[in-house]
Amino acid sequence: MPGVLKIVLVILFLLILIRKKWDLGLVLFLGTALTALLFRMPLKAFGREVWAAAKSGETLSLVGIFWLVIYLGRFLQEKGHFKVMVDSLKHLVPEARLILALPPAVIGLLPMFAGAMMSAPIIEEAGSRWKLTPAWKTFFNYWFRHIWEYSWPLYANLIIAAAITGIPIGRISLHQFPFTVLAATLGLIILMKNVAPMDKEKSDGKTLTALGSLLLSLWPILLAILLIFVLRLSMVLSLGIAALATQATSRMSLKERGKLLLKSLDVKAGLLIVSVMVFKNIMGASGALASVTQAFPPRGAGAYALLFAAPFLMGFLTGVNQAFVGISFPMLMPIFGQGRPDIVLVMFAYVSGFVGILLSPAHLCLATTVEYFQAELKDVYKIMIVPSAIIFGAAFLILLVFRIL
Repeated sequence: MPGVLKIVLVILFLLILIRKKWDLGLVLFLGTALTALLFRMPLKAFGREVWAAAKSGETLSLVGIFWLVIYLGRFLQEKGHFKVMVDSLKHLVPEARLILALPPAVIGLLPMFAGAMMSAPIIEEAGSRWKLTPAWKTFFNYWFRHIWEYSWPLYANLIIAAAITGIPIGRISLHQFPFTVLAATLGLIILMKNVAPMDKEKSDGKTLTALGSLLLSLWPILLAILLIFVLRLSMVLSLGIAALATQATSRMSLKERGKLLLKSLDVKAGLLIVSVMVFKNIMGASGALASVTQAFPPRGAGAYALLFAAPFLMGFLTGVNQAFVGISFPMLMPIFGQGRPDIVLVMFAYVSGFVGILLSPAHLCLATTVEYFQAELKDVYKIMIVPSAIIFGAAFLILLVFRIL
């Protein structure tokens, strides 16, 4: 059986299990085992490579990063920081319509499971002032919640992409930040064009107080970002310092502290990271990546088509953010370049995959937001298809100018 056909079988196997709602970490490990079996990897070599990937410093560091991000999210939520943040925004927005954009955008700075649901009640209340349809409320809440996932370094997609490609996460964030700007700009253009202006609520002279409250509500995130980008500390160390700072400054009982820490040690999230890194290792050691290189040369129309199709279809069909990176990126490494991955190719594949995620009816944020606002999915798509196409078009234009022409 040709090597590329074996990889297609692995992908179909993964998609079937993901669609059946199996745990992604388990699915990836089973896919890893099937890859080793199809490419006739000796059992002893398979065990050795699995153990090497699972216990590597890179894998353990990634697990630590994930757990620390989960901890910070739970801390901010349970200590009421998000409520303070939203209340502060009401006094700070210079344009009344921005209340439809800023809450989901600011909440989006901290990744969390179905995070769009946190801002949905705010959009519901604000949207009633303009008598917005369910589709428009869904779009504003969903779109602005996801503008950061192209470049914000706390998102799992970027963390995994950096780990797989070996490109520093700061470099990926910097190169993909224009897409965050583009997504925000498109959202604001649509907002201003389709929602009538309205008088701003009176600030009652509380602007400076509100600004201070906003910064204080986000201080653990701001501290971590400062340590990562200004002091150039490692991501796991920066997040660890921020987490320790929250423990040192918060007034919690030992029972509350222990409960919060235990909730943050998400075993499934840890196993997912280990599974991704093991999958990446076995893809190389089994000879699967070599078969991709034979079927799709690193340059040419076939390679560029695969850079779009693999992550886009994986994102659209699964709706799982980590899946389009964790599954497709290891397979695309021969095209990215094993030694020095091409940042433009990585960017194009990432944006392609994330556009698939945005449009996926299986994406949890989209499904829950549509259900919350009782919107028709087809009506939401009518609004979302144009900005999504523009974002993909911008990524394709960059690929065309800098690599194809």
